[in-house]
Amino acid sequence: MATIKTSTLYPTSIGTPAPQPTLYSSVGGLAYIEVSRQYNNGDGTGRYITYKYRGSKDALRAASVDWVNAGGKYQINEDGPYSEATVTYAGSQIDPNNPTAPVDPFQEEPTVRFEFRTEYLDASLFALPFVRAEAKRFASTLGTGATEADYFSAIKLAGEDPKNNKLTFSESQFPLAAQLVLRLARGQDSFQTSRVSLTRISSFSARNGLPATPPIISSVYSGEVLAARNGFPAAVQTMMPKPPADPNLTPDGTVWSWLKTNDSTSLIIKTNQVERNETWTFAAWDLFAYPYNPPT
Repeated sequence: MATIKTSTLYPTSIGTPAPQPTLYSSVGGLAYIEVSRQYNNGDGTGRYITYKYRGSKDALRAASVDWVNAGGKYQINEDGPYSEATVTYAGSQIDPNNPTAPVDPFQEEPTVRFEFRTEYLDASLFALPFVRAEAKRFASTLGTGATEADYFSAIKLAGEDPKNNKLTFSESQFPLAAQLVLRLARGQDSFQTSRVSLTRISSFSARNGLPATPPIISSVYSGEVLAARNGFPAAVQTMMPKPPADPNLTPDGTVWSWLKTNDSTSLIIKTNQVERNETWTFAAWDLFAYPYNPPT
């Protein structure tokens, strides 16, 4: 079976002479040529292009000033009669035929991908929905002055010293309270639960550092508002979890919403790119601490 290859750099037709390599001129008029270039865009990190140039060491050293100013990362090999340079650029604004052309880094369109992750953590036994339901029934049954906090405080006190501290209410009327006392007495105060986080990874060129200034007080957002403000694609919006239907899973003073829990940038040396990671976590966040869907 035969394999036919063609150059993506200099496509030619049959009978047409192959074009000559472009002769580049650096500072001081020193000349060098482009040997090859390689495009990469299939690994989810965004477009980056690797060029190889050949010329005298003086020409490549002089040209390195332009490469650095354009956001390139270079390495020069000076072994042999000619020196060779490998230069890597990243970003959507690169002109492959003129990579050192000045561009506005703030106009750059990033390459974006999304990841959903499940985090596992320990939650208090008092957060169990059927326990919360009994706490509400306790407050409504005992009437004026009784609160859910009284229910939890009595259980915690009895669990710490069950010999001397007994529940002050009927165990037959509130059977879960007695079971909680037994578990607290043997050191079991939590259960494993999980929550979902959504991460957006954006890849830019090295010229765009994207410094992130976190707000003094973070806000929480409903899924609809968060998606609209950040332009999430429809496929991501479909996968975003919804608030639970059971009202006992929403403690008083909280709302199921998204809180940004990470916003960081890092430099990927290999591809000369800046990668920004933004993570939002979905949980019942306390409205005492976080504003909910504040206006822009």
